[in-house]
Amino acid sequence: MASSGLADLKPVYLIHGEEDLLLERAVRRLRDRLGADADVELNMGVFDGASADLDEIIVAANTLPFMSERRLVIVRDADKMPKEAMHALADYCESPAEHTALVLVARKLAKNTRLYKAVDRLGGVFEFKAPRRGELPGLVAEMFDERGKAVDRAGASALVDAVGADLRALESEVDKVVAHAGEDDRLGTQDILEVVSATAPTSVFEYLDAIGVRDTGEALTLLARLIADGEHVHGLHQLSVRHVRSLLSVRTLLGRDVSTAEIASTLGRPGWLVKRLSRQASRFEEDELARALVLAASTEADMKTSRVDARLALERWVVEVCSSG
Repeated sequence: MASSGLADLKPVYLIHGEEDLLLERAVRRLRDRLGADADVELNMGVFDGASADLDEIIVAANTLPFMSERRLVIVRDADKMPKEAMHALADYCESPAEHTALVLVARKLAKNTRLYKAVDRLGGVFEFKAPRRGELPGLVAEMFDERGKAVDRAGASALVDAVGADLRALESEVDKVVAHAGEDDRLGTQDILEVVSATAPTSVFEYLDAIGVRDTGEALTLLARLIADGEHVHGLHQLSVRHVRSLLSVRTLLGRDVSTAEIASTLGRPGWLVKRLSRQASRFEEDELARALVLAASTEADMKTSRVDARLALERWVVEVCSSG
């Protein structure tokens, strides 16, 4: 579905998956391809599968495009169509209109149905699975690219760390960052952190701040909420270690009487973030933070070898970091 132009459009598509946003983005790409060639409003029909009349859909598919090679006919919630209508669409797939791309959008359609098999024979089935955590930064980068902006991997990861795995929330924050960026075409971590608001039910930033101020109870409570919200224990461990490493860097520079501005320049972090890190780092001695990083390595080994439950291992590490001294 990444090709440009209209000549290679399939006569029938089945776009399905559990993530509504991914389905919408796939439909949007097809609309954009049509819009680059012709007037979208004059060459597109949209129907609700749960209520649309099948005859109207077929008539729309057979209608000739206006000053365009192709037209789009989109049927949302196609999996909610009556079985008779699905069978009729399967029959349509045997000899589809060459000038139309019929796009069936569904959350789930069994592979053994006549309609699924008919579309599959035409090469038009595309499944959009929920992305894994490690795939989210790449998806965020695509969102920025669609809006004419480029973001580096660190910046995309920072947005995921702040917002979580909710695709709707991620897209909303991408729009905020883009609006704030103005004419800047290339964005990085600082651009993200200056704009992003913590829209996840519990923010990873809140959890990390709780560790930074050595509030054991709050850190464990927020950790439990994050895990309940679907955050991966190993990912939270990595973020926690990165935060402690940042605190150690700041604490070391503070011990040398380096100014906030100099620390920000040295670490490549925005001034407001360095101020917050400085307040937290001042609660620790350097050797405490260094010891926490050593302990983090053994904790990671425990988590990977399953000597103890991964969550329990992380919780023990959080307790040790917050209460050591």
